[in-house]
Amino acid sequence: MSWNKFKKNLIFFLAIVGPGLITAVADNDAGGVATYSVAAALYGMASQYLIIPTTLLLAVTQEIGARISIVTGKGLGSLIREKYGVKFSVLIFFVYFVVNQGVVLQDITGLKSSLQLFNLPWQPFLILSCMLLVFVVIKFNFKKLQKVFLFMILFYVTYVISAFLVHPNWKEAFNESFVWPKLINVADPGYWFSLIAVLGTTITAWGQFFISSYIVDKGLTKNDISANKIEVYSGAILTNALSWTMAIAVTYTLFVHHTPVTDGYSAALAIQPLAGNFAYILFAVGLFAASILGLFIVPLATAYVFTEMFGFERTLNVDFKTGKVFYVFFLIQIVLGAIVALFPSINLFGLTLYADYLNGAMLPLIMFFLIKFSENKELMGEHVSGRLTKFFVRLCTVVILGAVCLTMWQKLV
Repeated sequence: MSWNKFKKNLIFFLAIVGPGLITAVADNDAGGVATYSVAAALYGMASQYLIIPTTLLLAVTQEIGARISIVTGKGLGSLIREKYGVKFSVLIFFVYFVVNQGVVLQDITGLKSSLQLFNLPWQPFLILSCMLLVFVVIKFNFKKLQKVFLFMILFYVTYVISAFLVHPNWKEAFNESFVWPKLINVADPGYWFSLIAVLGTTITAWGQFFISSYIVDKGLTKNDISANKIEVYSGAILTNALSWTMAIAVTYTLFVHHTPVTDGYSAALAIQPLAGNFAYILFAVGLFAASILGLFIVPLATAYVFTEMFGFERTLNVDFKTGKVFYVFFLIQIVLGAIVALFPSINLFGLTLYADYLNGAMLPLIMFFLIKFSENKELMGEHVSGRLTKFFVRLCTVVILGAVCLTMWQKLV
């Protein structure tokens, strides 16, 4: 390939960068950090045992959602309303809103915890941070906001550095997460519950909706499908590489010393005496960045779906007056989360595995919509899903649904 052709392809790729990378990495929000931390503290690197199929499923499902939106020019919420009607959309949105608001509460709690880790007066800083978030979303257009999102991703390198600081046993970590776990009891129902929670925080319901809406806002066309696929797959690999390094940092400090944790805050505190102040600071910085990125993306995902399903203006490229329903819905979620978080005694991280388990339990429903739309020839034309993709998504849907039913039954009896 000549230099000029390479440069042209690189410029073209950079022009479509955003949806896949931002959505995938934002899955590692504060709730994700908490879930990875709790799971790794309990089960070590075995908590990452499904990382390869999870990465592939994240890439495939987000590529399907992206392709649907590129071809149709509509978000997933709009398609559900058109295909199944407003009444069904209300039901879907209610469940979606409850789950998403739980994630927002996790991210607000993560922001609160990160401020406490830096020994800052967290109440005024929390209020100021939330006000700044709302100001940026309302005042910045799509292109400026995307630059902010991409910049926040850079802070996730702190987890990579933390992984090296704890001096892990790389061979053992590889075997536990990619070959077969030997350090834990794989028959423990709690272990499989945690795996579904890890799956649920990696492949989220809001992520599937967000990437489709974001692509419509970005204005990608059918000519961008191939480049977008590369970007989506790259994002999936990156996000799970980051989650693996988070698990490394926790496993070789907290798991090996049998130190229980309930959230990202307690994980950072517990890491300090075991790995030193630098690792503690890096973990705190990563938690702050994950919280901020999550508080941008998750409420936007909810606002996108609400306005799509019920026919309001839904874009980041209009001012507040034109898109006031969209922006107000974003604002409401932030305000609700901040009000709850301002109570000093409340720490919603304790529910993190359960919240993300619920996210995982919603995946079969989301996959149903992806299957129905992506395989509709009238809707997709020549861009319908291929045989291998159809088989893989169906297989994963059945496996996840079976695992959810089994673990739910074990929890109830």
